[in-house]
Order: sequence, then C-alpha cells, then structure tokens
Amino acid sequence: MPSAEGPRPVRVGYSRKASGLMLGMGFALMACAAVSVFTPFIPVLVPIGLTGLALFGGGLRSFFRPRYLYHPQTGVLTVFMAFGPSSKGTPGEKGEYVFAEGGRVFRELPGGERHRVSATGTDRADMARLLQSLPQGRAITGPGDRS
Repeated sequence: MPSAEGPRPVRVGYSRKASGLMLGMGFALMACAAVSVFTPFIPVLVPIGLTGLALFGGGLRSFFRPRYLYHPQTGVLTVFMAFGPSSKGTPGEKGEYVFAEGGRVFRELPGGERHRVSATGTDRADMARLLQSLPQGRAITGPGDRS
C-alpha cells in the first residue's frame, strides 16, 4: 500500500563486484605508490598514490551511496558520482524526461536529444525495479512534442 506522501524513491546501488573492483584497484595502486618510495621513480609516486586513494575512496563510498536515485513524483533521475570531492547528486536539466524503452533507461533533454543511462556496474535487481517504475517507451516526432 503506498504511503500518504506517494511512492518512495527508487535507489539503484552499485553491484558488489564493481565496488570490490574499485577497492582492489585502489589498494593495488596505493601499494605500488608505497613501493615506489624505495625506488628512484619518485615522480610517479604522487599521481599513482592519489589515483589509488581516489579509487579506494570511491569503492568505499559505493557501498553506502546509490548510483542512481529516481523520484517517481517529480520524474527526476539523480546521478551520484562514485569518487570525487562531491557526494551530492547531479539532477538532470529542467524539463528532462526519463523513460524506459526495451530494457534500457533513456534521458530526453528539453531539446529532444536522447541519452542512454549507463547500467554498467549497477545492481541488476535494483535496475530491474527502476525499469518497472519508469514510464515505458516514448515516441518523439519533434522537439516540441511533450505531454
């Protein structure tokens, strides 16, 4: 039974495999940076270490943050970044339309341009729930064709 405030947002998380891969690669790069302290290749220490730290932090964050968050009331699909300084989501443009078509998720911009939303690294069960909650199909005849 839906609650009084309407349907709940749909969270699409990262798959455990993708999170583990980010953690593993981050740890490996940080280990390489630590080993390079004892070698004459010191100039590569900082970029390798920072990349490893970013991947490791992104892997940790991916266990707690969703990849996508869809609000059925407003139709806004928020994308969260795995690594980087920002933990806030980036909602789509005003007037953006999100829909499912043939098992894929698309964003339609106000100008009529379509972009496919990547499902790489997402939890399959969460993605299936998102596909069920989105409007199905969208026939576009021109940029002004909006309902």
